[in-house]
Amino acid sequence: MTEHSCDVVVVGAGLSGLTAARLLHEQDISVAVVEASGRVGGRALTLENAETGVASDQGASLCVPAQTTLWQLLKDVGMEVWQLAPAQSVYVTEDGVWRFTPTSLPTWNPLVRLDHYNVFSTMDKLANQIPPEEPWEASSAQEWDSSTMEDFFNRTVWFKSVRRIADAFVRVLACAEPEDVSMLWFLWLVRQTGGGRWATLVNPAAASAGQFRVRGDMQRLCKVMAEQLGDKVTLNCPINKVENMEDGVLVTGSTDSWKAKAVVLAVPPPCYSKMILTPPLPESVHHITMGHVYRCTLYYRNNFWGNRDESVVLHADYPGCLFVNGFDDTVPGNKYPAFTGTIAGRKVTEATQMTREQRKDAFCRCLAKAFSSEEALQPLDYVEKNWNEEEFIGGGFWAYYPPAVLTSNNILGRCRYDPAGRVFLAGTESATQGYGLLEGAVWAGKRAAQQ
Repeated sequence: MTEHSCDVVVVGAGLSGLTAARLLHEQDISVAVVEASGRVGGRALTLENAETGVASDQGASLCVPAQTTLWQLLKDVGMEVWQLAPAQSVYVTEDGVWRFTPTSLPTWNPLVRLDHYNVFSTMDKLANQIPPEEPWEASSAQEWDSSTMEDFFNRTVWFKSVRRIADAFVRVLACAEPEDVSMLWFLWLVRQTGGGRWATLVNPAAASAGQFRVRGDMQRLCKVMAEQLGDKVTLNCPINKVENMEDGVLVTGSTDSWKAKAVVLAVPPPCYSKMILTPPLPESVHHITMGHVYRCTLYYRNNFWGNRDESVVLHADYPGCLFVNGFDDTVPGNKYPAFTGTIAGRKVTEATQMTREQRKDAFCRCLAKAFSSEEALQPLDYVEKNWNEEEFIGGGFWAYYPPAVLTSNNILGRCRYDPAGRVFLAGTESATQGYGLLEGAVWAGKRAAQQ
């Protein structure tokens, strides 16, 4: 066992942990970043194929100027971004295929339009009643935290077609089923991500603001930050124990140990249980659950779904379809155009029982149905990522709160604002701005460093 000493140990070399370490290092505070896996980036992961000359982000990838904390970090690190083309939405159901713009709905029925507006505007209205820093202080916090989003939709939605959209909204945003997530937590999440209508099929805000991606790939941002920290980053060293001592904290890993003044935990909440923490975090922390998600990418010789001036966002909802959504993933520098899809929620269980070739064929058939193209059945290459197989992450794209956890002894506030001894929390799940997003990861890392 090799022993080290420093001022602060950061556990986790994802974007949040690297942000905290970078800020501490800039203040001449000695820091060590310890990562359990063999790579940096956490939930920012790029898969590359040298033979075909293509690379794809299988995790976090999007950023917008409104995400000011992330945007400033990109500028400070010197990363270039490129803007995605305006998107047209394609919605596939058992009744057919609809193409529409971000400001319209795929229906002529005014009552369906009214139902859609009512459910998402109601979500926005309730979400605005939740204090971002202290969601458990909302006037209806106990009531909402004892309910699920399924309960909310049962009371609010009239039409089956709108219910399908509402359920899919939860699956995309939480990577879980409506019956599994706390209504309070989900409304809190909605408020942080821009509101219900921002993230649904009808998305005028995103259409006007534009979306961006890092030139190259998103994991490259983490690689550059790690390179700037140099030998302060240690890989392949799972942390087993974090002990508060009289004069500091002792962090023990599988191969090394560190004596420090403080430690920043920048890992997903379910990973806390992999470490012995002294003193322990509240027991209810261990009920926070990672989402269930596959990310899958197909490469083709030609772009049969759109053109250079317009990208495509796919929403799929019909019997037998594994995929909840997808998007044009063609990026500058890649030799071939690509389309990426997401399997989320309970459909992940179905997907894991299939072979890789069966999942590939299911995605091809989905694209063939959506774009009426036989070419969809003949991809050049296929890559996939099952985030639930990541030992030191445990799922994706972020953790969700089941009912009765968020209000349990003000769990998040106690951990975030009154740290146990010298243990401070980072990671996107500890953010009150941009929860689950890259923005939240950077924001939480910055806050932990300042604490």
